[in-house]
Amino acid sequence: MNIFPDVYFLPVVTPTLPPHHHTNSFIVGTKTLFLIDSGLYDEEGVGEVVRYVEQRAEASLERLLLTHRHPDHRVGVEALRSRLGCTVGIHRLEAERSRDLSVDFVFEHGERLPVDDGYIEVIHTPGHSVGHCCFLFQPRGALFTGDHILGAGTSIVVPPEGDMAAYIDSLGLLLSYPASVICPGHGPVVWAAREKILEYIAHRLERERAILAELEAGVDTIEELVARIYTDTPVDLHGMAWFSVQAHLIKLEREGRVRVKHGREEKYEAVRS
Repeated sequence: MNIFPDVYFLPVVTPTLPPHHHTNSFIVGTKTLFLIDSGLYDEEGVGEVVRYVEQRAEASLERLLLTHRHPDHRVGVEALRSRLGCTVGIHRLEAERSRDLSVDFVFEHGERLPVDDGYIEVIHTPGHSVGHCCFLFQPRGALFTGDHILGAGTSIVVPPEGDMAAYIDSLGLLLSYPASVICPGHGPVVWAAREKILEYIAHRLERERAILAELEAGVDTIEELVARIYTDTPVDLHGMAWFSVQAHLIKLEREGRVRVKHGREEKYEAVRS
């Protein structure tokens, strides 16, 4: 479906993390086409991209931009490269960590890639992964966020690669860009971009405050923190919440606000000022 005349939205069923069942890909442009992410798990998804391109006689798929290297965002890479001749790019830090992914070029923060009469700007947003990037398509103000911001729910941050401090800083960075709509890697398109970014920041800081409050009350393990804090989350998702709490604790420990209990592995306490 088109969300703009030059932005085509393609969700495909993929083996991804719950509660989501689809990974989103987006085709940008009218003549010079870019594909953002390729969660094209089967021939149906790959075929839809091929048909979309072939129906535009004067158009060609020039580049495939990956927000990051996780499998559900790149499963259609080789099929599309061989059938449409596009080049594949990813942030340099992701390429360095991807032995099983062949890319044709790498990009860095701040690069602007021309698309028709506009451009796609690369925004390095580490946190979910070290080289994760969002892309801003101008003049539409469409912000493609991969796994940094989702259309529903929140993103998971899994240490050691996942970094909660970097993740929150990256959310703050996005506020400096003129985004009007968020096109996420999973879930529906979000038409109030700034409000969604602020919501994500507020959510993470509220989780942080809750963790500190529970530590001050004597709770000292990640398992207990998850059970006490994630009462609004289905129990079958508590395993993923465990990693987010761990990521928060690592951030708070670096800041000197939390410490590991003396002689007690994986037990934590708040540092009282």
